[in-house]
Amino acid sequence: MTASSLRKRGRKAKPQKPAKPYDGFPLTAHASGKWCKKVRGRIHYFGEWSDPDGALQEWLAVRDQLMAGGDRNQENAGADIGLMVNAFLDAKDDQLQAGDLTQKTFDDYRRACEQLAGFFGKGRLLSSLQVADFQRYRRSFPQSWGSTRINNEIARVSAVLNFAYETELVDKPIRRGPNFKRVSVKRQRLERAAKPKKLYSAEDVHQMLAHADVQLRAMILLGLNAGYGNADCGRLTVPMIDFRRNWLEGLRTKTAIQRAAWLWPETVSAVKEAIAHRYDHAPPSLRDHVFITKRRQPWYQESGKGDAVSQAFRKVAVKAGCHKPGVGFYALRHTFETVAGDSRDQVAVNYVMGHVDDSMAAVYREGIDPQRVKAVCQHVRKWFRDGKPKRSAKGGA
Repeated sequence: MTASSLRKRGRKAKPQKPAKPYDGFPLTAHASGKWCKKVRGRIHYFGEWSDPDGALQEWLAVRDQLMAGGDRNQENAGADIGLMVNAFLDAKDDQLQAGDLTQKTFDDYRRACEQLAGFFGKGRLLSSLQVADFQRYRRSFPQSWGSTRINNEIARVSAVLNFAYETELVDKPIRRGPNFKRVSVKRQRLERAAKPKKLYSAEDVHQMLAHADVQLRAMILLGLNAGYGNADCGRLTVPMIDFRRNWLEGLRTKTAIQRAAWLWPETVSAVKEAIAHRYDHAPPSLRDHVFITKRRQPWYQESGKGDAVSQAFRKVAVKAGCHKPGVGFYALRHTFETVAGDSRDQVAVNYVMGHVDDSMAAVYREGIDPQRVKAVCQHVRKWFRDGKPKRSAKGGA
């Protein structure tokens, strides 16, 4: 076999150019994978082969300008998607550096921008975007996405498009049409009803505690006792705990709302044991942290990547026979809210949870009696203790 024939066999077959979607379509498929149009002796490129409608809208937006001899790359041709997403992410990065935005939220915005630019193309002019484009974009969302993921994506994309108008990249709001909207509340309820409840029984919790190590045992109790989530446990520091009063206090980072909880004796004992058995040689930044992984890292990464708490909890739940698909460590927070709600002091429950209260009463409320907080936590403790497996007279379970 000759070298020439080897080169021929190794070449990739060029993709076949698509035919025009209909007679009279003004653009032509180019070998670059884009649609194109020759105007006044110069070839201009538009959308991808897979998006003839978008390419047509882009062509129509600049047709008169090109036919008159103008240059679509001139400033007066208007901003494109690439300019919009870059300017948006620059603004969000400023918020991130100022501490007004978390790394995880910034990463979510970045992914949304990448998907938006990938679908329409970075060179797509904003002035060419039509309602039909957003209908197609909405239909492109994967079938595996649930209502929460869809709603979050639509909210992020809408924030990017609103930014374009607010910063004068376009002279009028970009219309998305009636179909580019959040999933209906009814559909959200139906999806939620079809999923397992994010709730554990007291018996489940005792089973998991029996299989948990020193650190995870303390985290499980904090989740049930104080409504602590994954990030809350990962960020917990020793100075936040008053062991003399069995009191845990601090701001909930997600909402910047003050919260507090009375700690059960079981929780205090578990937390003290976790502190006593922390891994040595941790970096100075983790010196005050209650929980440190065996790799001397925080249990929660601010980027939201690699949630060690969820991974460790899942293993314990499987061993204890309590694992449910889609129900993880955060379900302990759901469990606290559900059980504590029966205490009939929702104001105190909200205070423990660190929930945002937008009511007028919250505006005037300047504090809460610690005894109300303690009563709520005691109510959940009674539920927890009542669910402890009974031992037989012979000493067995």
